[in-house]
Amino acid sequence: MRAIGFRRGLVAGLLGALMALVASPGAMADEPGEVRTVVDGGGQRQWVHCAGTGGPTIVLVSGLAADHTMWSRVFDRLAGVSRTCIVDRPGLGASPARVGSRTVDAGDQARELRAALQAAGETGPFVLVAHSYGGLIGRAFRQQQPASVAGLLLLEAVWPGIDRDFLPSYASPWHEAGTALDITAGSRAARGPLAPTPVLVIAAGKPGNGSAQADDAWTKRQRQIARTAHAPLWIARGSGHVVQRDEPGIVVRGVQYLLEKTTRTS
Repeated sequence: MRAIGFRRGLVAGLLGALMALVASPGAMADEPGEVRTVVDGGGQRQWVHCAGTGGPTIVLVSGLAADHTMWSRVFDRLAGVSRTCIVDRPGLGASPARVGSRTVDAGDQARELRAALQAAGETGPFVLVAHSYGGLIGRAFRQQQPASVAGLLLLEAVWPGIDRDFLPSYASPWHEAGTALDITAGSRAARGPLAPTPVLVIAAGKPGNGSAQADDAWTKRQRQIARTAHAPLWIARGSGHVVQRDEPGIVVRGVQYLLEKTTRTS
């Protein structure tokens, strides 16, 4: 598995999270409207957990090699605000292994995410909360289905072209769960304007890319993402890269901010 820049501190935590599953495959209804099940869609079988009521539906998009357990400190809080869903990508968490091609990109994964949500009966509109590598998937989803995306929270998100304009160790492909991720193709799928979709960028105060120079470059890029998207930038000053674990409150507030924006513009 290729080592990329922030893996010294981050990916050890991400991979450790894979060993701490809080639910197993198979349909379970915990409360009215709550479901945890493996669905078939987009040629893959993926585990989906949805809870809560109201809309737009919040969709949590995990980072590289991460599953639903990475969101354990925010899921229930967000489900108390609006309908909230998370999908484990093939081979991660409670989802079966990928079938078919072992090389995919963020555009493929965005289509698979959409198919899983549809198979679970979730029609949107959606507010996507996209963490780290999930930022490419969230952007690609928005480019493919702009009318269904009511808001986009880019949470310590990577950007199109990161494989070419950041650290050499970020070169494509990346890997998760036995699958090669074509970051060059994924960047193409994710490119394009985000307006008029409301966007919020949340960056970590301590991103943990291995050096102060790399962290400064990462933070500058987060600022550039916000400027390009005409979006506010919030800094989680005490947080490392996994903001939803370190400072869950700022993530909840960010989602509430986007939900308020969608209410005012609808």
